[in-house]
Amino acid sequence: MVTTRKKRVAMTEKLKKDVFMACVVRVSREILPYGSFKAVGETHKIHPRTVANLWYSTLKQIPGYRPNTPLDPVSLLANVPETAFTTKFENSGRNPKHDRDMLLQEIKNIDPTARRTIRSLAGAVGIPVMTIWRMKQSKKLKVHIMALKPKLNDDHRLNRLFHCIAKIDKNTINSVAEMTFKSMYNEIHIDEKWFFLVRDGLRCIVTQDEPPPKAISVSHKSHITKVMFLSALARPRFNHTTRQEFDGLIGIYPVGEIDMYVRASHGHQPGDLKWCNVNMDRDLYRDMLFNFVLPDVKKKMPIDNNIILQQDGAKAHLPDDDPLFAAKVTELFGDPTAVKLYTQPAQSPDLNVNDLGFFNSLQSRYYQTAPKDGLELIEMVEETYKNYPAKKLNRIWLTLQSVMNQVINQRGDNDYTIPHMKKKVLERQNQLPLSLDVTAEASTYPLDILVD
Repeated sequence: MVTTRKKRVAMTEKLKKDVFMACVVRVSREILPYGSFKAVGETHKIHPRTVANLWYSTLKQIPGYRPNTPLDPVSLLANVPETAFTTKFENSGRNPKHDRDMLLQEIKNIDPTARRTIRSLAGAVGIPVMTIWRMKQSKKLKVHIMALKPKLNDDHRLNRLFHCIAKIDKNTINSVAEMTFKSMYNEIHIDEKWFFLVRDGLRCIVTQDEPPPKAISVSHKSHITKVMFLSALARPRFNHTTRQEFDGLIGIYPVGEIDMYVRASHGHQPGDLKWCNVNMDRDLYRDMLFNFVLPDVKKKMPIDNNIILQQDGAKAHLPDDDPLFAAKVTELFGDPTAVKLYTQPAQSPDLNVNDLGFFNSLQSRYYQTAPKDGLELIEMVEETYKNYPAKKLNRIWLTLQSVMNQVINQRGDNDYTIPHMKKKVLERQNQLPLSLDVTAEASTYPLDILVD
């Protein structure tokens, strides 16, 4: 006969309190009646001996209690200490062979290049791999990804610092309240990005008895179909003119042209359409601004003056004082200053919302689709862009202000970690700020001169 072992109940802090309270309620005539442990154990589905051990161990922690003395329920509840029901699972089991505090101190002294993996770290310390793994599981160790960042010189740092200080709302500099950043409602950030048909290392969840999906074959990694897109983003907000929400999505535009196949192949026939990439030069960039970006800005932006079009310093991009751009703005808006070009500081992709978080977020959503060629890739990227949540885009703009705070703290350097704000929680509580408070480090600079 096979007997099944009864599952052990975890004695949590709440369960301990409930069991002790159930015993106190049963106190009658200054004693705990016979059979109380069994009755309480059946109610809470634990062994009577467990109830008895909990009862007597709790009584011993009450100040002034003596065994075999009359029990007073009111006095028991009033004097039981808060720590009587504390559950410390980490103190259970045998003592570890290696002192954790000493190991942590020894790990800090090891070069980071010898800490790439659990196995390499265990070899450098001279302890078993499972010891390192258990320390990671107990949150004593964590994995940090060292991202590559642009190399900066003194001029780069100074320009980055001035750029971030110029974003401070000048109306809050001398106010009693905290200084805040501008709302950035008049800014549009544009940038280019390559999107690939597939990428190496895509993950897929399969069942235990299911064969893995067929591997994607390419002649060479450099031959993977890809399309460049030009993205233009503004900050989402409520448009009081149209009484509708503005999603901040000005547009995303593929860089290239549609052509036809001349010869037949295993995947297409003569006359089938295909997408051909072209090199982005200054003439093409100007043409895309004039024919796509600026008309969509006029059509979608809630404001039609004092708009800043921020771009990076790529060679194909226009100078800030380009006369043809000013002429086109005059033609569309009637005022050459309605839309101004602004080149962001060099080596500063973290100061553009596209590079800061939007492209990565859009790419993760796009890779959930399965395009088969360049034209389908364009269609799916545009569809993913159109359905991008406005609330998520607004959080990226707030992250940009958090980044600018860190740039000011680091005096223009990019050696920082973006602090967590719990923006989703604040958003659910309707407490997400419109603009972040400026770090106190900014007050050490002549803001009246630097803030535009």
